[in-house]
Amino acid sequence: MAKRKIIIIDEDKCNGCGLCIPNCPEGALQVIDGKARLVSDLFCDGLGACIGNCPQGAIKTEEREAQAYDEKKVIENIVKYGKNTIIAHLKHLKEHNEFAYLKIAMDYLVTKGVRIRPGDLTGTVASGSCGCSDPNISQKSARSAIEKRLTPFSGKKTQFHDVTISIKGKRIKNSAG
Repeated sequence: MAKRKIIIIDEDKCNGCGLCIPNCPEGALQVIDGKARLVSDLFCDGLGACIGNCPQGAIKTEEREAQAYDEKKVIENIVKYGKNTIIAHLKHLKEHNEFAYLKIAMDYLVTKGVRIRPGDLTGTVASGSCGCSDPNISQKSARSAIEKRLTPFSGKKTQFHDVTISIKGKRIKNSAG
């Protein structure tokens, strides 16, 4: 085990509403015995998509000893939930510049015959759009993700001017090119 960022749930604050569950496409959370529970360290990416969706403020991230995150096991687990869950997970990875994990997931999907088009991963790319409060998601990282990082998955370069995205609540259509 290594020290890494992972979520922690305050059981005293959690009311078991389950609003965090749909915002964790990795499948790391379940409501068990009336409380949200982290069911596996290896499914939690530590990025905190669930945090912004907890009305009780019961979820936060901490740095602690935890089982390593395993993208292959995560994608194997979420494929059964269908394309929308897969896309939500892939967008979340992309928005946080987790391109090594994104490649692992895309490679796995290719081997299973699951087709995800690069266009499926464009759209809202904004600070907090995934529910987390990561201040490092910016227009620059969104542009980089769209222009540069999808190329290995699609076989062709996705141009920033080909898409409309939302950054900090504003819809932007790049007119360059």
